[in-house]
Amino acid sequence: MELLFGGILVLLLFAAASLSLYYQRKSRLKHLPVNNPHAFLEKGQRQDGKKLVAVIGGDVVHGNISYNFVDDAARRRSCKDYQFINAGVNGSTAYDVLQRLDSVIACQPDFIVILVGLNDASAKIAPEFARKNIKLAEQLEKPSLLVYEKNLGLIVARLKAETQAKIGLLSLPVAGENLFSKANKEIDQYNEVIKKIAEVNNVSYLPFNEKLKAYLKGKGHTRGRSLKNSMKLYEKAVTDHFVYGYSLDRISVRNGYLLLTDGIHLNSTAGMMAAHQIELFLKKNELKAIQ
Repeated sequence: MELLFGGILVLLLFAAASLSLYYQRKSRLKHLPVNNPHAFLEKGQRQDGKKLVAVIGGDVVHGNISYNFVDDAARRRSCKDYQFINAGVNGSTAYDVLQRLDSVIACQPDFIVILVGLNDASAKIAPEFARKNIKLAEQLEKPSLLVYEKNLGLIVARLKAETQAKIGLLSLPVAGENLFSKANKEIDQYNEVIKKIAEVNNVSYLPFNEKLKAYLKGKGHTRGRSLKNSMKLYEKAVTDHFVYGYSLDRISVRNGYLLLTDGIHLNSTAGMMAAHQIELFLKKNELKAIQ
């Protein structure tokens, strides 16, 4: 009998330890990038002789459930004279970015790259995502294209007024890989807004979406998997990546995508394209400074 109770106790302890480890690993989704603005300011991390690049946005910039293209850009040989700050926070909309600009401005970056809008668009293109996004629920205004345009315009205006940074706006990535879907038609409208704000404010427009579409067209993959069941794919991707250690690329292949993991977030192929856009943006401004 004692052996039986002892065996049950061991099993219960093992189950409790396993459950604790499961939630501990899954909680890493909420961990901010180590090079976030607050860490930079607290530790005085500015490196001598290097220009500072701040990248601002939501999940895709945060880079823990999506490929971390900020770190990728920082590793590139042509970017060795730049230091990167990652101001991405999972779940963020343009409104959320607007609320936390103080810390980015306090860093006084030389360059700022912005990629935000997928969570704004999710209210229409992926309502199951939107319903579980606490940040969206807390917003005073219901997310819409007009609200997004207003908030992105305010972000750019404030950064221009309170920093000397050169600013680049990355277009939003594809949403699912069916380029003819309603979701991607909606994303196209958001990207038109981004392009308009870039033109009006005389800042750079970085054609990330266009490069992704060109890649899919080159692969003959313009009617790939849509956003259907993307919430289930996302939840499984979080568990598989953080708990079981699956790579984002492995998850992407399993789900039948070429550029995305769950229909929203980036694998390494797409992430490297975003990093390349940042690299080109910095190179272009280097050449302007020389001329």
